[in-house]
Amino acid sequence: MYVDYVPVVQFDPENLDEQKLAAIELVERHNCSQTVAGKICGLHRNTVFKALRIKRILGIEAIFKDNRGPNGPSKYVGDLRAHIKKLLRKHPQWTDQQIADQAASDFSTKVPRSSIARIRTEKEDKNRKNPSKAQLVKMAKEADEIDRQRFDTRQLELNFTHDEDIKTKSEESLQEPPAKPTNISDERLVDRLVKGERFNFSGALMHYLFLSEIGFSNILSQFNNVPFTTYGVGDILGSCFFINALGIPSIEALKLVNASEFGILLGTNRAPDKETIRERFTSIAEQYNSTRLIDNFAEALLKLDFIDKEVFFIDGHFLPYYGFSVIAKGYHTVRRIAMRGNELYAVTDQQGRVLFFITESNEIDFRPIIHQCAQRLIGYGIARPVLVFDRGGYGVHFFSQLGEIADFVTWAKYCGNNELSGYEDSFFTVCLMHNGKKYRVGETNKTIRESLPTAKKGGRAQATSIDVRLVILENVETKKRVGIYTSNKDKPVHSIARYMLSRWGDSENVFKKMMSRFNLNYHPGYDISELENQPLVENPDIPLIRKAIRTLNKEVEAIKKDILVIEAKQHRRKDKRLTSKAKKLEKDLAEKIEDISGFELKLSHLPEKVSIIETLKGKPMNRCDLEKKRLYDVVQFMAYNSRERLAEIFRKCYADPRDTLQVLDMITDRAGYIKLAGQTLFVVLDWIESRKHREAAKKFCHMVNQKGIRMEGHMNFKLSFHISRYPIHGSTQVVHN
Repeated sequence: MYVDYVPVVQFDPENLDEQKLAAIELVERHNCSQTVAGKICGLHRNTVFKALRIKRILGIEAIFKDNRGPNGPSKYVGDLRAHIKKLLRKHPQWTDQQIADQAASDFSTKVPRSSIARIRTEKEDKNRKNPSKAQLVKMAKEADEIDRQRFDTRQLELNFTHDEDIKTKSEESLQEPPAKPTNISDERLVDRLVKGERFNFSGALMHYLFLSEIGFSNILSQFNNVPFTTYGVGDILGSCFFINALGIPSIEALKLVNASEFGILLGTNRAPDKETIRERFTSIAEQYNSTRLIDNFAEALLKLDFIDKEVFFIDGHFLPYYGFSVIAKGYHTVRRIAMRGNELYAVTDQQGRVLFFITESNEIDFRPIIHQCAQRLIGYGIARPVLVFDRGGYGVHFFSQLGEIADFVTWAKYCGNNELSGYEDSFFTVCLMHNGKKYRVGETNKTIRESLPTAKKGGRAQATSIDVRLVILENVETKKRVGIYTSNKDKPVHSIARYMLSRWGDSENVFKKMMSRFNLNYHPGYDISELENQPLVENPDIPLIRKAIRTLNKEVEAIKKDILVIEAKQHRRKDKRLTSKAKKLEKDLAEKIEDISGFELKLSHLPEKVSIIETLKGKPMNRCDLEKKRLYDVVQFMAYNSRERLAEIFRKCYADPRDTLQVLDMITDRAGYIKLAGQTLFVVLDWIESRKHREAAKKFCHMVNQKGIRMEGHMNFKLSFHISRYPIHGSTQVVHN
């Protein structure tokens, strides 16, 4: 096998032992994975895995032993075997080779020395039961498990006793007054942290940088805590924050997480379970403070200068609804179908950071949302915001109204190719590079008017017109031209073009990032699995069917009376018309009786009680359910912006922009060890195999520590982050050493 024309490994594809050796060599040299090594050498990936494990536990020789077939010298039977045993009894002092030579001479055949050795020791072998290869592997697994249990204690000692830097800082922190818990639960937490323990969510504590900067506790101050409850609003919404920060898909998935470990993230001894979160989440939603919470969050971001105020992008994302309620349908652009759901409109800056969002039903038009966003931006202290949006916000009369309070940038709708192609090359005065593509840019003034039917449809007698700047973009490579309308008179033409081109990428990428890392479509307002576990209710179909049977019985009695009246008339005088009417009534009577039989048969098969799910179908969506979605999305966007804040710092430590977020996620999702000294919680993240990533993580921890992070909530610990200098259990460094 060659890599870049250099021989890496050589083996005979017909020799199984050489195949195994080659696969082991490829994996141990880190040339490829076990699966790829198996494909190259013609082995299954499980065979490669077993070969590596046996070599590590039993040595390279054990790979060539298959431990199969007969154990005894089956070749030598009958007289020859009896003669060898006789020689062994007669000459016990002889060596194996002497016995073999004598037996070969007596029987005129070749007898190896090893055969004599096996016959001499066969009784001893039967009495001594050596463990098989499978038993040795099992014992090695048990020993490995014991080693892993003891490893945490040793790792704590290595990191907090033998690492001079952490040891020195811990001793300095011990001079601080100790933490003062206020209840039994906090006392238990402090005891755990003082002893130190392994913590699988160690890296997630870095998100407290963002939470402390925005003042998470102050943002939630408008909510009222329910008295005599263990968990407050901060605990419930904090749980939702870390659910999203850790990539946990839903509140229901929290049942798979260790509550004692997850509680450390909240500064509690134990985190609330999913039933508690749902119950408290409902009481928080019933306060209907989501709008104020969104405003508090936006104002905190602007106060930190976390948001670029130059321009704001408005884009919508369709949120599919999978519940049982009746809500308006919207168009799902990915599935290309209309389905039930709501629309989430996010307002972001040029860096793709979310300032605030609006969640509304689908029957509300996009243009009132844009106007509402402009008013809220003005309320946040931005005098005349510049808004960038898609063609869905196009409207001449709307432009005239929006222009009174804000500037807009949008695509030039109804501006055809004939109009755009009429401009000469001299029209383009600026060149622009964006996302690796070259553009030529030019501008002119234009008056756009709405049609008279559009004006009359809006209740206006006169059509509205407005003067705008028409900015034309031409792709240098494809020669394709597109138009942009803007009411802004001050921004240079290249800035307007850049805003609109960013709408194509950075603005829309917000939702792509949210979908890849977070479960943006998740709706916490309903839980189908919970509804299925509710007590059964009376079947609503039974009273309806009984009512239908009573009605049909009344109709049958009325038809029978009409038939009797006709028969009486027919006795007095025959009439063809009465005969025809009687036949029709008899037909109706038969149909009614058949319907009654059908309803009675169905009634006999219907269950008296049904699931509550059946009773929910068709009911309108609860306002509280949508409020829950807004609250959950607030903390979801907090988690998104927290990741962006950490990425802003991490880019100064890691030079490769292609995988910055992936390496950052590896650090913030990393397990480690924690220990409390004084009022400082030391967090030591596990050893990172890649040297490049490890050095970047060390710089990152140093920069984060300079920010002086503190936890928000019950225990206001200071946080100090470090990277372990010692390999973790099972790493390649440990194996090779």
